[in-house]
Amino acid sequence: MTGKRQQPQESPSRVSLFATKRQRPFWQSWWFWLLIVASLIIVAAFFYVRHTQPKPSQPKRNGQPVALKTTARHAIVVDAQTGQILGTKDSQTQVGVASQSKMLTSYGVLQAIKAGKIKWTDKVPITSKNDWSDKDRDTFAHLDIHAGQKIAVAELFGAMYTSSANDAAFALLDYVKPKNQSAQQTLEKLAAELHLDGSHWYNAAGQVNKDAFAYEVKDAKPDAENTASAEQLAILARTNLQLDPNIRDYYEKLGFVYHPEPDVNKISQTEYSKLKQEVMPKLHNPKDLIFEGLKTGSTPESGGAFTGLIKDQAGHEFITVVSGAGRYTTQVPRYQDTLDIVNQVLDEQQPLTFQAGQKVTSLSTITAPNMKGGAVAPVVGKTITFWVPKASRLNLNQLGWQRPRQVSLSHLSAGQSVLSVSPNLSAQYLSHTKVGDRQLDLVASKQQGEAGFFQRVWQWLTKW
Repeated sequence: MTGKRQQPQESPSRVSLFATKRQRPFWQSWWFWLLIVASLIIVAAFFYVRHTQPKPSQPKRNGQPVALKTTARHAIVVDAQTGQILGTKDSQTQVGVASQSKMLTSYGVLQAIKAGKIKWTDKVPITSKNDWSDKDRDTFAHLDIHAGQKIAVAELFGAMYTSSANDAAFALLDYVKPKNQSAQQTLEKLAAELHLDGSHWYNAAGQVNKDAFAYEVKDAKPDAENTASAEQLAILARTNLQLDPNIRDYYEKLGFVYHPEPDVNKISQTEYSKLKQEVMPKLHNPKDLIFEGLKTGSTPESGGAFTGLIKDQAGHEFITVVSGAGRYTTQVPRYQDTLDIVNQVLDEQQPLTFQAGQKVTSLSTITAPNMKGGAVAPVVGKTITFWVPKASRLNLNQLGWQRPRQVSLSHLSAGQSVLSVSPNLSAQYLSHTKVGDRQLDLVASKQQGEAGFFQRVWQWLTKW
């Protein structure tokens, strides 16, 4: 018997199972929901980052330094508080710095005090190396101290600034340097800490190598000298002022008293005494600028030089450096050039000053979803000034900010820091400045508590 061969039939259960697999909607698949969850996480993360990251306002405002018009070959003017560079003239060229070198020595002393290695009251022994009592005082500035005597760190430190005493600088560096390092090695290490790249250092007082006597570096040329740029000297000055604000006080002294032995008082004439009596009457100072410090220095090649701390009548402080200001033997040009460059900055730049406790219109409220009310109204925590060209005619409220759109704090006490914001300013700053030095610090104007759970959820949902 012939006929067609019967095909085997699938069981009903197997057919049904197969059909079910093929007909299930894709949205019921586990991979679909995994994809949905992952997408939601990515979107949420995107909005969170977008919402909390700094959002700069445009355009950036001009805060660039002016080109200084001065007869000095090298010059710089810096806002002492923020480190904003306000004016320059060939400020990065390496030049001989002479006695301004003592600012690097004082940095080493201040770092040692900060680290607890020495104290202001420590008695520093005077050795035969740093006893310069037999040298001509007009040629080599020094105190009347002798080998075997001891004198306090504070007095030697003051003598460096008030009288430019070379023996004081040598004795202090000998006292603070590690025993396994030479004076030159210690100076180079200190310069490296401040990233004074390209500068050179041979001795603590700034003497030409051959005139350092017992401190002469034997493998260097006799005419080798300490070199740094005007900008690097400004970094040194600002760093020392931050470590010891009392440096300002030295320029008020007409005579400096020191005690090489108990019950023995000696006095030396200060640089400020000479400035006040011999130089100031010859200066043209139309804005009544005030000299608060800091350090002179000059070499035959570099000419007259001065690193200054200058204050205007509004209370703004400026760090200034001039080099190549007249002959190295003259005094008036270096001080007149200092006044001139600050006057130029004040003529061409305007200060935008935010006073402590002031409200800032453009930062009047900041989102704070974890806090009652969902926002905080901060005020300025610390007075700060930013500089822009007068021609821009900007006012305080026109200065934009790079800032987060919200803060995550849940509780604030009055005066507590909320956040710090940077001005949307195209400016230059000394290389060592910290970001916090040039930011506006905002604090809470009143106490605010934590938001409840449902309020937080609502604020989170509505903030988009």
